[in-house]
Amino acid sequence: MKRILLPVIVMLMCSCSPRHELVIGTYGEHLYRCSFDGDNFTILGSAEAANPSYALACDGGILAVSEAGDGSGVYSFGYDSFSKTAELHQTGADPCFIMIYDGKYMMTADYSGGSLSVFPIIDGDLCPRVEQLAFEGCGPVSGRQESSHIHQLKVLPSWPEYILASDLGADVIRLIKASCGHAGDDGIGLCHICDIPCPPGSGPRHMEFSPDGKVMYCIAELSGEVLVYEISEQDGVPTFCLVQQILADEVNAGGSADIHIHPSGKWLYTSHRLDNDGIAIFEILQDGTLEKTGYARTARHPRNFMITADGHHLLVACRDDKVIQVFSIGPDGSLALQPARLHFDTDMPSSIVAVSKQ
Repeated sequence: MKRILLPVIVMLMCSCSPRHELVIGTYGEHLYRCSFDGDNFTILGSAEAANPSYALACDGGILAVSEAGDGSGVYSFGYDSFSKTAELHQTGADPCFIMIYDGKYMMTADYSGGSLSVFPIIDGDLCPRVEQLAFEGCGPVSGRQESSHIHQLKVLPSWPEYILASDLGADVIRLIKASCGHAGDDGIGLCHICDIPCPPGSGPRHMEFSPDGKVMYCIAELSGEVLVYEISEQDGVPTFCLVQQILADEVNAGGSADIHIHPSGKWLYTSHRLDNDGIAIFEILQDGTLEKTGYARTARHPRNFMITADGHHLLVACRDDKVIQVFSIGPDGSLALQPARLHFDTDMPSSIVAVSKQ
């Protein structure tokens, strides 16, 4: 794609915006690496892949899923060259999220397969799968909850040996412990400890944590609520107590998607699709609960979004309009649409992740 020149954005909070490097996943035939400086997007490279719907950079390489039904798998690419270094078809069906664990392993959340798959990473390249944990379950929403659907994975901030896996199909968040039981062939010994219950028919999708790690926020795709859990400890094991359910999707579209907290820790944002597409805005109160303060409309089907590390911009991947939109973030957490945007000809952007600087 060609470089896109855009109107200059007058930044009130910063006279000179930093350059952010991004990895963009799509439903289509390519994934992309690009930069964003507050005014312009610049494509730095692209690679061919089948529905690389979620991708990120790690240890000198780029990792991506291939969300393609029975032909699903994972890829690794060189960071600068974007040349393919591995293609493995060993996930469950339709992996939709990647997490790096302990800097040595990539884990995939396999949506249709209802599983978690583990792949070692060596010098940025993926090695064959060493472990897989599959789940069974269902929920009351016909057509959406006939089986387990693992949608996201997160490491608990204060308990790095524990992993959370949101199961949209079964209305639970799976609590998993690493390094217990028989690891076998260089795996990490995953054990399913227990389930954190979510309201029936809610469909837990993505999770986020308060800066101190004492509160978990989960966006529920089907009910359109943010579920707020206080995290404590009992006999060395983390425990979770649901303290708030607050509606984010007020038109009951059943398409809530992503959730992120502003770097200041003051505001929380969620994305919503299928009807009244947009971003809901919440203030995080002193006790960790939420108060809804606004809603910003977006282009069609806002899926994944990210907040820049400086806290100045929110970038959202709008799949059906094939565009990444940019919003400035005001001092009160409000969102204002900016002229900067990145259009795609055929690929539909589905995820946008900042490249970590290590």
